[in-house]
Amino acid sequence: MTDTNPPHDRPGGHDHDDVPPTPDPLTMAVRAEVLGEKPNSMVRAVLERQAQLIKSDVTHRNWQIAREAAGAALMILAAISAFTAVIIVAGVLWSATQYRGLTILPFSVPPVLEERGLTGAAVASRVLDRLAEMQTATQSMRAANTYADSWGDEVAVEIPQTGVSAGELWRFLRSWLGEEIRITGELVSDGDGFRVTARAGGQPARVIMAETGDIYAALDDAADAIFAQTQPYRYAVYLLDSERNEDARGAFERLMASGTPTDRRWAAAGLTALYMEEGQPERAAAIGENALELYGEFGLLHANLFQVYDMLGQPGRALHHLRLATRHLRGGDEYNPGDRDAMLVSLEGELLLRSHQYQDAASFFTDAIRRRPENADELRWQQAYAHVWMYDTARGREIFARLPEYESLPGVAARDDLAFDIAMQLEDTPAWQAQWPAIREAIEAIPEEFRPAVQTSRYPGVAIAFARAGDLESARALLSELPEGNYYADLTRVYVDGLAGDGLAVEQRMETLIEQAPEIAYGEFFWSDVALQQGDVTRAIDLLAAAHRKAPGWADPLRYWGDALAQNGQHRAAVHRYRQAAERAPRWGALHIAWGRAEEARGRTRQARQLYEQAVTMDMSAADRQTVEERLEALSD
Repeated sequence: MTDTNPPHDRPGGHDHDDVPPTPDPLTMAVRAEVLGEKPNSMVRAVLERQAQLIKSDVTHRNWQIAREAAGAALMILAAISAFTAVIIVAGVLWSATQYRGLTILPFSVPPVLEERGLTGAAVASRVLDRLAEMQTATQSMRAANTYADSWGDEVAVEIPQTGVSAGELWRFLRSWLGEEIRITGELVSDGDGFRVTARAGGQPARVIMAETGDIYAALDDAADAIFAQTQPYRYAVYLLDSERNEDARGAFERLMASGTPTDRRWAAAGLTALYMEEGQPERAAAIGENALELYGEFGLLHANLFQVYDMLGQPGRALHHLRLATRHLRGGDEYNPGDRDAMLVSLEGELLLRSHQYQDAASFFTDAIRRRPENADELRWQQAYAHVWMYDTARGREIFARLPEYESLPGVAARDDLAFDIAMQLEDTPAWQAQWPAIREAIEAIPEEFRPAVQTSRYPGVAIAFARAGDLESARALLSELPEGNYYADLTRVYVDGLAGDGLAVEQRMETLIEQAPEIAYGEFFWSDVALQQGDVTRAIDLLAAAHRKAPGWADPLRYWGDALAQNGQHRAAVHRYRQAAERAPRWGALHIAWGRAEEARGRTRQARQLYEQAVTMDMSAADRQTVEERLEALSD
């Protein structure tokens, strides 16, 4: 049965009145939407009020979030500010601890000088200018941080001020935490002149007397005294660079006697350089070796001793110190990096040259010039001779032509000297003999104290050239001017005597020389030539093989090894040695001629002709050029 009864009335007897059935706003909102409540109903009013309350609450919460964010930002900003302040203060304090400087306070001067404009500040500025001049003129490899009393580049006049300022605070910090040398002084009237007194820190005052007209000279002398007192090593170098050798010697010797261990070995390096410059290599060697024993390994001392022993004609010891110099200079922190790197590049290249690794040396110098264009002139000189010594003389001339013009000997242009060396290298006897009188005259014109070093470096090579040209008398005349005990001179004497036929004496003396310098290949090389001249081919080959083992990059032992094999009829083996030599000296014309002759002896005329055609494009002596042209003409028939 269908229910047709009407709904029951609500308690109280009202139908759909305005009282909300629930206090939950969400439920009321849904019910009002479903039932379509009247705009002015109580439910609608409750909802509107609820919306206002929600909006107010959201606004309040937004402001609360903003206040919290602002507070956090202020806290972060405060933390950053505090951290920055700490960093700044720490940086200022650290800078103060690292400060190395010299401060000159205005001198006290008489009123009469102030009236003439020579105030205390002007006097201090004059002293400052002189100190800066000496500092700039001092060329030293030594790093500033190795001086116990270095004032670096911080040299200034300070005018005292009253009150507290940032500048005054900085001055206080650097004097408290850093190492500041303060210079004070005064000019005092003394009779007809003035007395200049200068003090550096707590050191004794220096007093200089000055006539009325010589005040500036006296101030310069005061600056010199301050420089000597506060920078003793730099001052010694300044004296040496100024050619005041006796004063420099005294300054270095005082450092050797009372300086720090670092000062002492740098002073020893300075003294070795001074004695080398004065032509006293024996004295330089004694000082250098003693310093190494007392103060330990030192790259600069090894570099100086390399030059010393080279002057003394002791190539074994020179090579030993050259190797140690390159090892101990590399990475050393006692040097100015730029100066150290320039010296190291030069020495590393020199080591390749002394080891007869001429191809490697040429490539090394090409790369070094790209890396260090500021040292190009010195490096090009070495690069040019690397090419000359592997018989690429045209390339050597080309490189040398880029150097500034200068005289290598009195009245002899360096390019003419190079031409003389090239003529000897190519055994172009008429060419070098024509140039020799001028070279000899120039050597004789060198001051007597320096002449022996030049003679011992040049005469052995010329004597060998005379001997190979058959003029033993001229060779012996040159050698008579050289001292005994010089390896190169003694080796050349033995070589000349061997070519003269004194076989037994040559063998004994050569063995002694080889023992003196076991790493040097010259002994076996020149001894092999004597053996070959005497017809002892087997001995010559053994000696050339020994020279090759000592200097595997050197083409000359391989070429003459090939000559010995060819002389013994072993032309195929000779070609093998010639080919090896050509790998090391690809532009050696005389080598290609010898190689071509060996190929001819094997009946390989096409290969011989190719070698001769290559040879004519290379530099060679006039005699060799005539030979190759004759061979080409003979093979063209």
